[in-house]
Amino acid sequence: MQGDGAAGARANRSARTGSRVTAMATEREPRVAVVGATGAVGSQLVELLETRAFPRGRLTLYTSADGASRTVTVEERDEELEVEEFPGPNELRGFDLAFLAVPERLASEIVQARPGPVLIDLSAALRRPNPEFPMVAPGLTARERLQQMRGARVFALPHPAAHALATILNALGVESGFVGVAVMVGASAGGRDLITATVEQSAGLLSGSLDIEPDEVQRGFNVFVSESDRETAEVFVAQARFMMGREPKIALQVINAPILHGSIVAIQLARPPESAQWRERLRAAPGILLVEDRKPLGVIDALGQEAIVVRMDESEYGVTLFCALDNARLAALNALWIAENLLLTAN
Repeated sequence: MQGDGAAGARANRSARTGSRVTAMATEREPRVAVVGATGAVGSQLVELLETRAFPRGRLTLYTSADGASRTVTVEERDEELEVEEFPGPNELRGFDLAFLAVPERLASEIVQARPGPVLIDLSAALRRPNPEFPMVAPGLTARERLQQMRGARVFALPHPAAHALATILNALGVESGFVGVAVMVGASAGGRDLITATVEQSAGLLSGSLDIEPDEVQRGFNVFVSESDRETAEVFVAQARFMMGREPKIALQVINAPILHGSIVAIQLARPPESAQWRERLRAAPGILLVEDRKPLGVIDALGQEAIVVRMDESEYGVTLFCALDNARLAALNALWIAENLLLTAN
């Protein structure tokens, strides 16, 4: 899981990174940066860092978006934190750990610059697994495996929908066979700009003043699929298989829904004899909240939750699972889990 280059070069890079991680845990509290702190995921990450007593010295927040807010609100404390404009990758040289909650292009620029700190790249959500950058997630990657990755400079996260799919299939013990999946993504999957566009279009429709370009997709009050989502679906499947370590036959479609926050993963499976044990497996699985009453269940019920909220229905023809998740919060939690375990494995 190291970078390319000669074996000696790899060993040297690992030693430098390993010493930096050790410094994070033993010599002093780590200096931490969040790049993209004003975004949908970054703001959640900041709140978690502030409210969960994550051991760190200096915490510096950066925004990468022009015109973005210069503060982030920690709602639990009703506190506002200052945010600086991000001048470029070299700004990160003085840090031990940096979270990259930014679009993929900027994240790639930072990764390629290798400014020094251990990087946790949340933009990898739309990339296929890369052996150079370990892709890890709680419940799917053992802590012992993280111990073996201490020489890595960059850690990647799967997309929350791929993480949810792999988590559910692992809990059920699905090894092979056909899996039908529909992933309904909300505007927060595209960041604050997409949230703003959805809100403005919805307001325009309600007021009768909507004005969009002929080739612009209507996002307000519209459910749609697009050609560009084909590659996204392939990435989700590749990530889910990678995290599971198995390759069930997954047919997955990405659907854009006019919701601001959260995502839905709907799964269809055949009904094998062992499906009689599936409810119990879901109840026992970490990271899953099985809903067993018959009240309406929607994406709003998952917002703020740290688990994937699941309803399971059975018929004589198969099993369907309706899974709701707070994608921004799940991504932030996963990034924090990596950072916390880096500190643990360094001791």
